[in-house]
Amino acid sequence: MTRRHRTSSAFTLLELVLVLVIIATALAMAAPSLRGWSRSSRLRDAGNQFLAVARWARAQAVANSQVYRLNVDQNTGRYWVTVQEGAEFLPTGSDFGQVFSVPSGFGIAMGDAQSQAGAGVVDFFPTGRTQPATVRITSDDGYVIDIVCPSPAEGFALAQS
Repeated sequence: MTRRHRTSSAFTLLELVLVLVIIATALAMAAPSLRGWSRSSRLRDAGNQFLAVARWARAQAVANSQVYRLNVDQNTGRYWVTVQEGAEFLPTGSDFGQVFSVPSGFGIAMGDAQSQAGAGVVDFFPTGRTQPATVRITSDDGYVIDIVCPSPAEGFALAQS
């Protein structure tokens, strides 16, 4: 009489531990590059938010036949939109009129399109025209995104780098 030995097709504990060690090593090597991806994603999101606010201000200027102003305070990293009422610029009273901030560890600066000196404001006119300007959002680890309005007839757009 012959006896058959049953062979199991399951994994041993040693094989499972070895696979887990390999996966942990691969993740440890990939983690630093994933951190940079998260940082650049936050930078892109900050640029898109600024772009949305600028486009809204331009659309409102045309729709309401009023001058809208986009203000940038590079010392605090904040920007906001105001509307001209007589000789003064007042808050817009809408969600896009709130004060926005770039994320912690990021900076924002605005200059005119030619010199890139710190202008701090850009006006949107009822005719659809805009003051040319350049906005640069930077992170503390060297990533940069530029948002440019190259001429009065064009709106703001992400600069090609």
